[in-house]
Amino acid sequence: MNKKEESDIKFSEKFSLKIRQTVMVSKLFTWVVALALIAGFVGLNFWVQSLNLPEIDVTANKIYTLSEESKKALEKVEQEIKIYVFGLEENDAVVGLIKQYCATNEKISYEMLSKESNLEKVQEFELEDGYSIVVIEAGDSKKIIDASSQFHTYDYTTYAEVDTTEQTLTNSILGLSTENKPKIYFVEGHEEFGISTEEGTQAELGVLSTYLRNEAFEITSINLTSITAIPEDCDVLAIMSPSTDFLENEAQTVIDYINKGGNLFLTRDVLTQGTQMPNLQKILDVYGVKVENGYILEADSNQTVANYPYVFRPQISGSNAITADINSDSYMWLAYAQKLNFVASEELEKLQVTYEELLGTTDKSLFITDFSADVTKAASTAQTGHFTISALVTKTISEGTTDEATGEKTGNVESKLVITGNGRFITDYVVSEISNQYPLSYLGSNKDFAINAISSLAEKENGLTIRKSMAGTSYMFTATKAQNSVVLAIIFIFPVVIILVGMLVWKYRRKRK
Repeated sequence: MNKKEESDIKFSEKFSLKIRQTVMVSKLFTWVVALALIAGFVGLNFWVQSLNLPEIDVTANKIYTLSEESKKALEKVEQEIKIYVFGLEENDAVVGLIKQYCATNEKISYEMLSKESNLEKVQEFELEDGYSIVVIEAGDSKKIIDASSQFHTYDYTTYAEVDTTEQTLTNSILGLSTENKPKIYFVEGHEEFGISTEEGTQAELGVLSTYLRNEAFEITSINLTSITAIPEDCDVLAIMSPSTDFLENEAQTVIDYINKGGNLFLTRDVLTQGTQMPNLQKILDVYGVKVENGYILEADSNQTVANYPYVFRPQISGSNAITADINSDSYMWLAYAQKLNFVASEELEKLQVTYEELLGTTDKSLFITDFSADVTKAASTAQTGHFTISALVTKTISEGTTDEATGEKTGNVESKLVITGNGRFITDYVVSEISNQYPLSYLGSNKDFAINAISSLAEKENGLTIRKSMAGTSYMFTATKAQNSVVLAIIFIFPVVIILVGMLVWKYRRKRK
């Protein structure tokens, strides 16, 4: 053994002896050391908490972590955004995600709202105890989100719950922070379904009106008899199931709007048999489409309300952005829907029109046009097969050109139409065969279809799809009997065994001295 090793041993022995003499012999000193360690531990915990370190997201799909997609989009937000949280606790996962929004962009802030902390805002938003609500406010615009239902959905293709908290929050913030809000004009004067006003006047499209405003659209009514041209700021012209025909000059005003590249959202509902609307049809002829007056009976009982085949769930396209999420995650309900007829493909080509089906029926459907006979007799002579109920129609107004001097290319000038042979599905009417409490617009994704369609027509590009599967994510763990035994052993038995072994070792060493 060399001198260095001897020196090390002597030092260690001296250090050990010093500890035994001071710590183990002096009880006072022992208590002082123990209290100092406890105080240090407590102080360390308080210090760590004061750092407000981010929580660790251990879920496989990072449900509680803000994605890079959202972060990049939020960096561009320059408007002050205030998020109010009502009915949730500070440690709730939704609040944790909102804090990450605030950390990403200093323009975004949040406030935990209660009647005690801010009664004025609670009353302004008409919030009630028992609800979990998130309100996003930007200037004069706001969006109210029901945290109990609008932060998750169900994927009917994988049968898994899907968390949409981040998607909903991000899209809401981006929508409200848009400087130029898309403007939607709703035509009136032909007994159409009307929109509700911000002052509180109700109409058939009350729910849709509220949700469009929440999505940062500016909506207003327009009477075509008092104008010679559709306003330049019109992003989408909505014609919601008129019951009387347009005047010739009104129809021409709409056609002129189309020929400038204007976009339409149009619905039609069943009219009294024999009713004709030649001037409205002139508008539809521009797109080569006609809404047949009648109603569909769905013969597939799996798609209908029992004993009511005229109330059914349509087949929803999964290939178009308007309906893709509805196709995978949800459903819709229609009542007394009509079918669309398009002119022959050669005629569509001449009109420079293409279309894509959004809603349709199964191949077992019937189309009733004889209103005078009872349903059984009318069904015996009805047309059968697959019918198109709604479509996205695109008309090329002019082809794009290339500037020979600069080489710059201009895109095609197009007019788009979303047409649906049913408008009642997005109204506040109640269909007792489905629900005595909720209006049609509230059922399934009825209102979402209209909002998505109008957003697409207005070219509102704020939508991010951030959908996180909750498969494999547990919010509550229920142990089996065997698992429970293991957990109890780890928590209680192992520590006791360690203590007993320590006491035995101590007693054994004491006897050897």
